[in-house]
Amino acid sequence: MPNHAHIVFKHLSEQIKQEDNDYPITDIMASFKKFTARLCNKNLGRTGSPFWQGESFDHVVRDSDELQRVIYYTLQNPVKAGLANEWRDWPHSYCREEISSRF
Repeated sequence: MPNHAHIVFKHLSEQIKQEDNDYPITDIMASFKKFTARLCNKNLGRTGSPFWQGESFDHVVRDSDELQRVIYYTLQNPVKAGLANEWRDWPHSYCREEISSRF
């Protein structure tokens, strides 16, 4: 999306641990925003101003039905915004094949 991003991911804290750090969601998002902001600002030739808003909206998905709804909503965002006729047409969407084949 031109003015925001949606990310759906599985937190692997139960499977991956390093020195008792379970990578809380705030650390994951801070790292993601820092990394992507640098790249975006570099590509846009910008310096000195924040790229992302300070606050993120996060949501814990509690079951597989809700996960399906969240992924579908995320994939349909560029379609609802009139940026693509079908979510697969939006060049900035990515969804793993075993999941995207459901939509």
